[in-house]
Amino acid sequence: MRDKEIDLSQGFEHQSAIQALVNETFDAADAAPTDDVYQANGRLNVPVLLRNAKILLGSGDTALAKNIFRALVENGEALGIAYSGLGACYELEGKIDMAIKAYREAIIFEPTFGCLMALADLYIKKEEFQHGVGTLLRAQNIHRLSNPQIFEIHKSLGSCYISLGQLNNAEAHYRKAYEVNPASDALHVNIGSLAMKKGDLNTALLHFKEAALLQPRNASAHTGVGLAHVGLGNAQAAHDAFADAMRIDVHDVTALYQLVKCSYQLRQFETVCELLQAYIANNAVNSNILYSYAGILYHRGMFAEALEECNKLLSLKADHEGAGKLRELILKKIP
Repeated sequence: MRDKEIDLSQGFEHQSAIQALVNETFDAADAAPTDDVYQANGRLNVPVLLRNAKILLGSGDTALAKNIFRALVENGEALGIAYSGLGACYELEGKIDMAIKAYREAIIFEPTFGCLMALADLYIKKEEFQHGVGTLLRAQNIHRLSNPQIFEIHKSLGSCYISLGQLNNAEAHYRKAYEVNPASDALHVNIGSLAMKKGDLNTALLHFKEAALLQPRNASAHTGVGLAHVGLGNAQAAHDAFADAMRIDVHDVTALYQLVKCSYQLRQFETVCELLQAYIANNAVNSNILYSYAGILYHRGMFAEALEECNKLLSLKADHEGAGKLRELILKKIP
């Protein structure tokens, strides 16, 4: 199997831990001097097999990649790498429990940064935050960590501790992450979220604004700005921030919900109407969203359009009490 150019980032761009694991696993794979699967002594040619697995993973063929990793396991070759590779395959297939089992086997033989971070990520996805903390603390003890690796460990530890309600521990690790990389927009969002939980709205607003300044396309930063302004009683600023978040991420239901509330408070309906329409066009049907949209149309005086949305909602959910009452109000407005 001949090597070719594979852009692994295409397959793992939203899974940084897997990307780190894959890069780490295949560091020596491209150095294989021949294409022979077996060496002269009859043993498997591990670099060749890993190179082939890299190509298969890069092209999304996890089934064949798993066959290679299983062959390595069965022959007792490169067990740390083999189990790591199996874990990555299972994770890409959505088999989270099997991936966790494979990663746990891998770190018995070779506790690498990539494997430990991939395992921690899965624990966090399963909301098993205490296991996540234990895994991250183990990763912290690896020798010769780079600054980006140290940053990721402390940022992830901070997030786990927030979920566990251990806010002081979360703050301690976020501070360590900040010392390594103060220009991370994601970290500023996390610190802002921590400040919100502690009731320090001004500090939260400061960090959310810094995140938005560092990365204007970070929708979570704009949503955070809006939430901080809501807490501070700044309805107009909150409205504008939630609208900014929705223009970046049309799926941000938190920003949309808060935007609707602000719009009613301010009696400003044009922007929320536009963004509700965009949300409905790009997401699965949601009766609460349809009801909100119909209500906004009613308040804009667009009675025919509001009636159409009410009828649509009632056809999906005939017992929707709010839609029935709104329909009666609309009919009184239509000649």
